[in-house]
Amino acid sequence: MARFTLPRDVYFGKGALENLKGLKGKKAIICVGGGSMKRFGFLDRAKKYLEEAGMEVALFEGIESDPSVDTVMKGAAVMQDFGPDWIVAIGGGSPIDAAKAMWIKYEYPECTFEDMCKVFGIPELRRKAHFCAVSSTSGTATEVTAFSIIND
Repeated sequence: MARFTLPRDVYFGKGALENLKGLKGKKAIICVGGGSMKRFGFLDRAKKYLEEAGMEVALFEGIESDPSVDTVMKGAAVMQDFGPDWIVAIGGGSPIDAAKAMWIKYEYPECTFEDMCKVFGIPELRRKAHFCAVSSTSGTATEVTAFSIIND
């Protein structure tokens, strides 16, 4: 049997980032890579919209290109301490891929990296948090897949 999974909703076009104001929750963590999202104001706008939604917001910054297992584990530890309802990944494929892997480890701390590598082998998510990908690029398609590329 084959399986194809897509996200629930895709927002696009002018003003799409403002949809963050409509998320329901108490805490959100924004996972971001290098400086372009910050330099061009998107990180500040995303944070502001989440705060307008009534959420406390934490940042996990500096996710490298081709994110490492170490980065995923560090981000998941930050999530364990902060306890977000929402994980918002903003940027290109790398921060989104890393945040998806962090989400698994956050929801299932006992899950090993090897367990996460099994196709459709992880338990159901959304027990602790929901996930939102804000893609700054076209072409990676990471925002519409369940898979991540993590450097081991």
